[in-house]
Amino acid sequence: MGELVTERLTMRPLGLDHLDHMMELYADPEVTRFLAPLDREAHRARLEESEESWRALGYGRAAVTETATGRFVGRAGLVWWSRMGEVELSWAFHRDRWGLGYATEAARAWARWGLRNLPVDYLTANIHPDNAASLAVAHKLGMLPRRTDTFHGATVVVHAIGRSTPTA
Repeated sequence: MGELVTERLTMRPLGLDHLDHMMELYADPEVTRFLAPLDREAHRARLEESEESWRALGYGRAAVTETATGRFVGRAGLVWWSRMGEVELSWAFHRDRWGLGYATEAARAWARWGLRNLPVDYLTANIHPDNAASLAVAHKLGMLPRRTDTFHGATVVVHAIGRSTPTA
């Protein structure tokens, strides 16, 4: 898979060439309020993991750009977590792009792609219980709470969307 395109967004594999973009995205404390803090080396390692995921699995995190402007606006995609034996639907966007529906648009596209192309019955999203914006995205997708878990040292509510969910 080379890219996933929606009405307003183009998503391509996230890799080391996006290091500066990711540093800029994670520099905003509001963006990272519910994300694991990462320094430059941790971002580099995460991007190397993303590249390996794309090579080995054919999916991973993706850089999200506005199709009309070419501007990097965030990241979204699918992540395999071996500890849980699940594929997570993931998203994070620049704060000046919040409220535009980009997270829902990107997550819906990845949910559809994942449920059509991967040998899984469902996809998850690990959401901190105070993260109202991500909870709203999950709700719009038709995701339902599945369990409580610990993820990156924080308590999260694991939401899931399955093949029979209408919005998938």
